[in-house]
Amino acid sequence: MIFEWKNTWKMKSTLTKYIILILTIVLSACTPDSESGLSGQLLFQDQPLAAAQVEIYLKADKDRSVQPFVVATTDAEGRYNISLPEGLYFVIGKKRESTNDNRTRMLMAESPANPHQVAEGMTQVATFNLREMGREGLPMADASTGVSGQITHKGEPVARAFVYIYTETETGLIGPSYGEAVQTDQDGRFTINLPAGQYSLVARKRADGGRSGVLSPGDLNAQYPANPVEVRSGERLHLGDFHLTGVDAEVYARRQAEGVFTKTDTMLHGQVIDADGQPVSKVYVFAYLDSRMVGKPVYMSVPTAADGEFELYLSSGGTYYVGARSAFGGPLEPGEWVGTFDAQPDHSITVVRGAKDDLGQITVREFW
Repeated sequence: MIFEWKNTWKMKSTLTKYIILILTIVLSACTPDSESGLSGQLLFQDQPLAAAQVEIYLKADKDRSVQPFVVATTDAEGRYNISLPEGLYFVIGKKRESTNDNRTRMLMAESPANPHQVAEGMTQVATFNLREMGREGLPMADASTGVSGQITHKGEPVARAFVYIYTETETGLIGPSYGEAVQTDQDGRFTINLPAGQYSLVARKRADGGRSGVLSPGDLNAQYPANPVEVRSGERLHLGDFHLTGVDAEVYARRQAEGVFTKTDTMLHGQVIDADGQPVSKVYVFAYLDSRMVGKPVYMSVPTAADGEFELYLSSGGTYYVGARSAFGGPLEPGEWVGTFDAQPDHSITVVRGAKDDLGQITVREFW
C-alpha cells in the first residue's frame, strides 16, 4: 500500500510538473513579447495626432467603401498597437476634426510603406503624416491671379459668409454648379486664387452657418452687380464692397409653394441610412433626368430628419435617377455623405404619375 501510494504520489507530482510546464509555455506565448501585429505613430504637420483612426485592409483597394479588416484609435501620443495574425496588410490613417474657425477638416494618408508583412512579433510601421483632403474637380488656381473684396450688410462687414465662383450662368447662379466657395474672415474680406478666365460671383450667409442648402428668411444673399468679371493672368482683381440683402419672407413663401418642395400626388419616399444601418439626418435626396446625375437636379427633398426618412415630390411620371447627398451644391468635399438608389444598376426608377413609390433604404457613406 505504501509502495502504491509512493508511486501514485510520484505520478501526480510528475503530472503536476508537466501541467505547470505546459501552462508556462502557453502563458509565455500569450505575452505581448510574442504577440504579432503592427505598431506605429500618426502625425499631422509633424505633430502627434491623437484620437485618429487606423484602418487595416487586406488589399490595396482604392474603393474605400469596403469595410476595413481592423480599426484602432491612436493614443495621446498618436501611437497605435494592433494585434493581427500573420499576413500582408495595408495601413490607412484618418481623422475628422473641427478647426478653430468651426470648419470641418478631413485628414487622411496611406502608409508610404504599404503593404506591411506581419510575422512573429510586432512589426513597426514607419511614422507618417496625415494630409488634409481637398476637393475634386476644381480648376488649378494661379497664386498670382484671382479676385478679392469685402462682404457687407447694411454697411457692416459680414464674417464667415460664403463667396461662390460660377463659371457658367445657365442655372441662374444657384445650385450645385459652382466651382469654388470660400468664407470671409472676421472683417468680411475674401481672396480667391483662380486661373485666368471669366467668372460670376454670388455671396450668401446662412443663419445656420452652412455652406449649402435652400435659403430661408433670415439668410443673406446677393449676386455681384458687375457679373461676369474678367480675370487676366497675373492680375489680382479687387471687387470692392459686395452688399448682401436679407431673404424676403414673402418671396420665400411663394418660391416654396411653386418650387421643388411643392407637395404633389406623385412622390418617392424612403429612408437614408449609413453602412451600419443607422439613420442619417440632414441629407437631401435628388431626382435627375440625366443618368450622370450631375448639375442641377430637377427635384429634391427637404433634408432628412433624425429618423432618416425622406419624401421626394415629383410633378409628373417618368424615369428618374436618384441620388443622396448631405450638401446641396458644388464639388464633393471630404466629410460629406453621398449615396445612390441602387435597386437598379443605373440608379433609376420609372414612376407613374399619381403613384407614391417606396424606395426602401438608400445607403450613404462619408466621402474621402
